[in-house]
Order: sequence, then C-alpha cells, then structure tokens
Amino acid sequence: MQRLMIVLVIGLGLFYIQSTMAFSEAHVMRWIAEYNNKTIAGDSTVCDDFTDDVEVNIFAETLQGHWEVEGGKDEMCGYLRQASAAFIVLQASTNTQFDSLQIERGGFPWTSAQVKYHYKASMQADRIPTMTVDGNDTLILSKSVFSGLKIKSLESKSTTTVGH
Repeated sequence: MQRLMIVLVIGLGLFYIQSTMAFSEAHVMRWIAEYNNKTIAGDSTVCDDFTDDVEVNIFAETLQGHWEVEGGKDEMCGYLRQASAAFIVLQASTNTQFDSLQIERGGFPWTSAQVKYHYKASMQADRIPTMTVDGNDTLILSKSVFSGLKIKSLESKSTTTVGH
C-alpha cells in the first residue's frame, strides 16, 4: 500500500511539473511562434494545433471593410489554407512581433489556460505596398499528456493598414 501511495505522489508531482512547464511564458511564446510560422508557411499540420471542438471568432478590419471567420475547425482550417496560399503566391515575407503575453491557468490540475497577447505583423511582397496587421488574440489552450498544447478557443481582433 505504501508503494502505491509513493507511486501516486510521484505521478501527481510529475503531472504538476509538466503542467507548470507547458503553461510557462517561455513555452507558450515558443508554441505561439511555431504555430504562426506553420500558418504562414502553409504547413498542412497546422490544423493539428486545434481541438476537434475548437470555437473560432476572428474579426479583421481593413481599408476595404471588415471580414469575419466564425465557426469551428473546418472553418478555421479553410481560412488558414486560403491565407497561406496568398502568402505563397505573393512570395511574401513576414515579420511578427508578440508582446503583452498574459497566461491564466485553469482546469485543475492546470489542463488549460487562457492566453492573451498583442501582435504586430508586417508583410512585404513585390509590387504591393507593405501591410501591417495590429491585433489582439485570446486563446484557450488545452494540454494533453500525449499531444501537447492545442487551441480550444480562438478570438482575434485586428486592424490592417497599408504603407507606401
């Protein structure tokens, strides 16, 4: 019985340590940067970063008006395919900076976290003016012992401006 208790305590301790590390600022920032890079590169595995029941709400304001994406995984993956295709066709280069990261753990024992951050992305391509996207995202990230972090909810609001 004593061995069982020791194994249980060690297992809980390891799970606690893994959760603490998974939702650390450094790990979450690295994960968001990797997700962003996969999105821009058109990496087909980017949809694996979402749970099957993900909820998405994106609102983007541009000079031509606004557009929205609402729905689940199918809508988000379709949007990502279109966006990455545009980057590839234009042979665009991008630079994204993230700041104001806030992480609030939840779902005892820390199986999820609300993550908020601000980003500023600039895109350059031949024959088109530089575009800058300034936005704020709120994610609910869920953690699985075997599959790592996944996006369970994404809310994004952004404004795009065009330079000369």
